Amino acid sequence: MSTWNKHYHWKTKGCTPWSKQYFTDRLVGQSVTAGDGIEVRIDRLETFDGDVELGNRKGKLITIYDVDMHLAWVATSSSSSGSSSSSSPTTIAKGKLRFPEVSHEIEDQGDDYTWETTLDSESDEGVEEKQRQVAYKAVKKDLAEKLLPAFKDFRATLVDKHARDLGHEDQQSGPNSGASTPAAAAAAAAAAPAAKAEQSKPKAAAASSSAVSTSTDVVELSAAQACSQSDLWDLLTNPARIPMWTRSPADFSLTPGAPFSLFGGNVRGKVLSVNEPSKLVMAWRPPTWEPKDHFGELELRLSEGEGSTDLKIRLQGVPQGEEESSRKGLEEMYMNGLKRLGLSAVI
Repeated sequence: MSTWNKHYHWKTKGCTPWSKQYFTDRLVGQSVTAGDGIEVRIDRLETFDGDVELGNRKGKLITIYDVDMHLAWVATSSSSSGSSSSSSPTTIAKGKLRFPEVSHEIEDQGDDYTWETTLDSESDEGVEEKQRQVAYKAVKKDLAEKLLPAFKDFRATLVDKHARDLGHEDQQSGPNSGASTPAAAAAAAAAAPAAKAEQSKPKAAAASSSAVSTSTDVVELSAAQACSQSDLWDLLTNPARIPMWTRSPADFSLTPGAPFSLFGGNVRGKVLSVNEPSKLVMAWRPPTWEPKDHFGELELRLSEGEGSTDLKIRLQGVPQGEEESSRKGLEEMYMNGLKRLGLSAVI
């Protein structure tokens, strides 16, 4: 098996249930005081919508997650006049604290987490509005900020807990852990120099700053897709829909000259020409071609027939000895990816 195929057949592990429990353990019960005997605490994790996945691609761990979570908070007071005859605290306010985007992209880009708060109308009898507002103010700032370390620690803990299941026996978190995310890989790919290519000359398309022997063979695949031409074009080029068949976020723009990164950073290149919705030409490379600045030329051609759309993939400028692995890689990534959506059969 070629180096490319070994690295491309990556493993993934769904970690959503574990992640929900992680945040339940780290967040529920956290509390702050708001003066006058008022305690504000996280009562429960109410909803946890989204997915968390850890992948192993090219020997590197990739974290992929995007979650919207709602927490229920409650404020109580041991000194409220509304319960002077009872030893139990008085509930003075309740509400929700929402973190709408707990995502690997937040960590990649160094952005701050944002949150939204709401105050319910329900409270115990005799509670003053002033107390409710004191509690609510504490939620919006003090309590929310107290939760942030759990979000900051999440990625490293995710890797530490699950890396071994993906073949990383000695994986440790930290700056040298080898763990990254699709967005980080895409940023690195965008920063890498892309080789210039000419569509009419296969060898020119594969030119790089280092000498490389390229095959005269052209790798070609074809498949009938059970969708319209416009829909297939959108699936192949829309960064919001590309993850449906690549299983990872995409950094892609239909702008000639724009760099792109697909499959968690394992495929990168530059858009050369666009003829929507029938032809797309790209400077393109998988992770193991040598030298590292060598790009082939990949052409996607779409033609609509009766009840289906033909997709033809043509790759030229392949390094000698990589022809068969390139064919298998394209079949697995593109054709089988679309096939998993119920669209294609290679012909």
